[in-house]
Amino acid sequence: MKKATDKKILNSAEQLFWHHGHRASSLDKIANDAGQSKGAVFHYFRNKKDITSQVLQKYAAEQLFEPLDKHFAQTPNTKEALLSWGMEVYQAYAQEGYKGGCLLGNLALELADEDEAVRCEMASIFQTFENQLTSYFKDTDRRGEMVMEPRQFARLLIATLQGITMTTKVHKDKNRAAREFQAFGELIERLIKG
Repeated sequence: MKKATDKKILNSAEQLFWHHGHRASSLDKIANDAGQSKGAVFHYFRNKKDITSQVLQKYAAEQLFEPLDKHFAQTPNTKEALLSWGMEVYQAYAQEGYKGGCLLGNLALELADEDEAVRCEMASIFQTFENQLTSYFKDTDRRGEMVMEPRQFARLLIATLQGITMTTKVHKDKNRAAREFQAFGELIERLIKG
């Protein structure tokens, strides 16, 4: 029963942080949204920082690392894997009406200057994301198919995707979003030969 309850609390916190922001998501709101008492929240989590940390780890695993792994497991071709991953991200944003964006990016904008521990945790997640991408580029680079150094390419992809995430969230225009993701695809096409 413990796993079901703490998962319910984490899922509620994730959705509230993602769509309403960290500050606007009090422990009372998290408990209420999860259908739990505030006491139950404290039974499973020390405080809001503990919830935030676990939400960040959950989001990173489910929304960043696992989807990328899935696309690279489906095809050994780096360019194809990146393009299909980018398409999945685009389709997810479109399905949500360009609301929400990236929880990690949202919380970085909201909390990075206010909470050093959370900033460091988010920096670690972004670093893991960069390392994951870089590791996928090693064979492509050895074959001479990378136009840019792999780590710099990983950083560029993350920064570009975060920028597109913000602009699609602000404009909520499907045509503009399609063009921005098309440009993301063109970037991949130009920086990986073959």
